[in-house]
Amino acid sequence: MGAAKSFAEQTMPSKILKEQIRELDQEILHVETAFRHSYGIEPFEALSPDTVLRNLAANIKDLRLNIRALEHDLAAFEDIKNLKAWLKTFRFAPPASVFDEMMPF
Repeated sequence: MGAAKSFAEQTMPSKILKEQIRELDQEILHVETAFRHSYGIEPFEALSPDTVLRNLAANIKDLRLNIRALEHDLAAFEDIKNLKAWLKTFRFAPPASVFDEMMPF
């Protein structure tokens, strides 16, 4: 019986460690998924520092383009006549009827 007890005592810590590893793996997956979602990294894309830096560089490039476009628009709208002409190009659609939203077809 001593050998059986010794075996049981040895396997108990092993089971506990395996359970802890499983819990840690789940936590890593949860954190990784949240990170991917936050930074727009696809689930199938390799997650590495290179991937993150590449995506960050692309985001910086996009932001710089947006800033340039905004600066261009601000310069164009300094003249109130340009702003008024630009605003006249917009046509707003009338709001949908409440009944339209209720109809399934």
